[in-house]
Amino acid sequence: MKKRPLAAITDAELRVMEELWQRGEATIRNRRDALYPQGGNSKFATVQKLLARLAAKELVHRRKDEANWVFQAVVARDDLIGGELRRVADRLSGNSMAPLLTYLVETGELTAKDRAHLRNLLDEEPGAKRRSETHRS
Repeated sequence: MKKRPLAAITDAELRVMEELWQRGEATIRNRRDALYPQGGNSKFATVQKLLARLAAKELVHRRKDEANWVFQAVVARDDLIGGELRRVADRLSGNSMAPLLTYLVETGELTAKDRAHLRNLLDEEPGAKRRSETHRS
């Protein structure tokens, strides 16, 4: 069964997701304090709106904990990256990932470690079990 495509997100929404991935679940106030240390009511409302959008896109889950809403990312970073790359490939490369990878290789954007990692991935069978972490150089 094919997974449904993830919704695109804005840069501001991505900042909130980054915080949730790093820190796990948190309240709106926790996210506001992390994202806007000098924040106030207007920044609280901004973070509240961003979290509501992410919940509507089914990228975060919210639950009531005593008096506060607590939010947690339900989409892994790798899945979001994959969705964004798929959108770029669909829009710019005629639905092919090859031009994206070709560009990265030909322009020297990949380190030797990145290239070695890609070679290993290409040698694996599609869908083979891999470690859960994204390769980072």
